[in-house]
Amino acid sequence: MQPEIQGARQSQSQEASPAWAMQIPRSGGFDVFEKVAVPRRVPGPGEVAIDVVACGVNFADTLMRMGMYPEAPKTPFVPGYEVAGTVAAVGSEVQGIALGDRVMAATHFGGYTSYAIAEADKTLPIPEGMDFETAAGLLVNFMTAWVALHEMSRVRQGDHVLIHGIAGGVGLAALQIAKNAGCTVYGTAGSQEKLDYAASKGMDYGVNYRKSDFVADIRLNVARRPLDAILDPLGGDNIAKGRKLLKPTGRVIVYGMASAVKGEKAHKIASLIAGLKMFHVNILSLFSQNHGIYGLNVLRLWPFDTMRRCGEAILAEFAAGRLEAKIDKVFALEQCGEAHRYLQDRRNIGKVVLRV
Repeated sequence: MQPEIQGARQSQSQEASPAWAMQIPRSGGFDVFEKVAVPRRVPGPGEVAIDVVACGVNFADTLMRMGMYPEAPKTPFVPGYEVAGTVAAVGSEVQGIALGDRVMAATHFGGYTSYAIAEADKTLPIPEGMDFETAAGLLVNFMTAWVALHEMSRVRQGDHVLIHGIAGGVGLAALQIAKNAGCTVYGTAGSQEKLDYAASKGMDYGVNYRKSDFVADIRLNVARRPLDAILDPLGGDNIAKGRKLLKPTGRVIVYGMASAVKGEKAHKIASLIAGLKMFHVNILSLFSQNHGIYGLNVLRLWPFDTMRRCGEAILAEFAAGRLEAKIDKVFALEQCGEAHRYLQDRRNIGKVVLRV
């Protein structure tokens, strides 16, 4: 029997059932995942243990599976940045969280599991009436969108904003947040179906990037007024192209490098090219054009009080009915490889979630 840590409060079921996770043993394709047993560790000071019901899938997860994510641990490791479930144990020095509470939490890896340890300050209550799948797909997407728009872009009523990948999880979150702030919103997506869905949620104008160059299209059809902000999960030369649409004091917020992903496994040449294009930023031109470029990694912000404040603001918006999460498809946790395929094929409209 595992020794109990002084001050930790456990449910009677904590050691009753074995815990398991989906592990990446080595870089590879969609079938690389392995199901492994994991210990039901007792939470330490400032930590909570969660019996996981659902966990979110993010595009960064696909990069780390392919060996293209610099911050990923050495293999083998369990990926996953966000979980939702019930509290199984509470460590010492934790206040406001009780056994059995329904919670969502950010995890620094380790989310593809039936049992997770999370820091209490990265754990938030699930709003009444919200199911576990929705909660599991909320934190990373809405935190990224909120920080990009309110903390970095500092959007105001009347601003014009372009959101790339507007029908994805972050894109739809950003669309709602920007419209709630009184912005005019443009978006790009790879199909008319996705653009139609975004339009139904308030997008003012959309571009199918498979058919049109977004810079030429927006210049020709709508944006006689330059843009105040661009949200970019693609990276590569998309950054330089987007800046052609920015006004002086405009900002590009870069939170991904999806343009480097070409197929099921890592493509070193494509990754290298995309990475090199990221360096083609003329610093002097930022001075002369009064532009700003931000890099955003929301998990690196979790230690700061800003994130708790942002999380509470997001939950307040949900409670007021001003935000909603779109869950596109739910896979069983054992099908995480197929979930990655679905995401990499750009088939999703909204969030992809795994159910334990």
